[in-house]
Amino acid sequence: MKYTPQKGEVVYGVSQRIFAPQDKIKTEIGGRSPSISPTIYIRRITMKTQRLVSLMLVCILVLVAACTSTQPPAAPAEKAAEPAAPAAEAQPTSPPTTAPTEAPTPTAESQPVQAEEEHQPVTLKVMNWSQEQADFYQEVAAEFQKEYPWITIQWETMAQKQYKEALPLMFKSEESPDIFFWIGRDRTLTMAELLDQGWIRPLTPDGTVPNDWLARWPDNLFLEGINIQDGQVYSFPFNDNLIWGPGYMYINREVFRSAGLDPDSPPQTWKELLETCRTIVDKTEAYCLAVPLKGTDLQRTWYPIAGSIMTDQFFDFKNGRFAIDDPKLLQAFEFIKTLYDEELVVPGVNDKTFARQSMASGQAAIYFGGAWMPGVFRKMGFEDLDLGVAPPPYPDNQPRGALKRGNTENKYWVSSQTQHPEEAWLFIEWLTRPDGFFAQEYLKRGFGTLAFADNQKYIQDPAMLKVAEIAPQLRVLYPEPVVACPDIAKSSAYIEAENYHKNWEWEAMVEALTTGQDFAPVAQEIAATKNKIFLETIAKEQSENLQVSISCWTYPEWEYNQDFNPENYSQHKP
Repeated sequence: MKYTPQKGEVVYGVSQRIFAPQDKIKTEIGGRSPSISPTIYIRRITMKTQRLVSLMLVCILVLVAACTSTQPPAAPAEKAAEPAAPAAEAQPTSPPTTAPTEAPTPTAESQPVQAEEEHQPVTLKVMNWSQEQADFYQEVAAEFQKEYPWITIQWETMAQKQYKEALPLMFKSEESPDIFFWIGRDRTLTMAELLDQGWIRPLTPDGTVPNDWLARWPDNLFLEGINIQDGQVYSFPFNDNLIWGPGYMYINREVFRSAGLDPDSPPQTWKELLETCRTIVDKTEAYCLAVPLKGTDLQRTWYPIAGSIMTDQFFDFKNGRFAIDDPKLLQAFEFIKTLYDEELVVPGVNDKTFARQSMASGQAAIYFGGAWMPGVFRKMGFEDLDLGVAPPPYPDNQPRGALKRGNTENKYWVSSQTQHPEEAWLFIEWLTRPDGFFAQEYLKRGFGTLAFADNQKYIQDPAMLKVAEIAPQLRVLYPEPVVACPDIAKSSAYIEAENYHKNWEWEAMVEALTTGQDFAPVAQEIAATKNKIFLETIAKEQSENLQVSISCWTYPEWEYNQDFNPENYSQHKP
């Protein structure tokens, strides 16, 4: 008869079998209180009974054989082997050296014993701010538990603003999640910020990770000072830093055709873009470009144009200075201003949403944006948009630049307050399998790109596949000063200069575009002010024995359109 559990009784859910609490078991076995768990005790009684019956049957068979056979009695049969105990999954004391293979599925008979003998139930709390992916995270949790049935993933996600307010309070009250998502004020120095706050611990119980796990990523993505501290690994690149980023030119192919242009032959140079824009405005009712100007939204157009001639950064890592006044960056601004002067751009100080809608609805032909835009257009309701993707145009007959491929995607961290570091590592190892459930489904569903997976293998959106094809010609690895000079993690020189009159560059460029004023004098004022703050702060920090110098931020041997060679870091010690 099926037993109905009462309040306070234990239900072992792995095999869906129910066991009464200890006092009921006492009654059923004559008042004896077992020192072992109820599940194992009952199993042992069953096994002893089975052995006794088996022995009696063997004796009867031997007697019958002796009475009926004319041959000498056979040698006694070997003792039947006892049922083997289910193989134990060793509790890891150090990270595995290879990705775990799928273990044989335990039988229903063995599962509750295995779960009780070897693993106590554990709940891991994971938090981030991607609410639109909440349903997917629940699927991830369920899939993970198929392999690790004693670990329950409780994945919570919330709005970004709410998350940034809640997480510090959770650490203060010592109720932080086991694994959490965080991007620091300086994305490259997130680890240093979190270590300073005491929020994080290494990914594995002993701080070391297997080499074959590191091999899931391209070279030079695990660096001391960025995601490694004193040889211990604290995070991993989540989104890839080659495909994922700004700089792509999105085309409304129908508008191109209406203007008599071939959407499969987009403009490749600044001059060709200008001529294309003139044709579109002359032969259709549409504008050529939709450029957002609200707040810092101009960056969506600025990054690909400035990056095509020099750098998409306001800081020049080749010459070690804030460089909005550099002649090449001024040239990039003047090209954008020409598009405005000839009324080729949707008018107004519009935000990014308005600009995206303008292009997708056919009011404009071109929008510059990030790798995420194919998914964004779909979510905006433009599923039928005939979307083209192309690299940004480059300046005519001049050396090319490139956008930054920075080590900025270290986003998931293990809390210093976790009571389950081994289980946290098991989840991270599982999550980052290149051909695992998470990677395949994340890419198939168009949530983004991943640093540890073959993105083109699983991406299904044709526009995203084109984005992935274009990416290698857009971005190069920039120098990361903290690798050369670890004390940069303690320095405020760059941050103080960058944040002086926050968004000053964007405000000045928007004003010049909308009023027609000369941008060069303002650019010179911005650069002079920020460089003064930068150098003065470095000098002050040196006087306080911080090991920093301007050489930490200056890499003259590097070319803007080439990957930085990590071997050159040794030349830039303070």
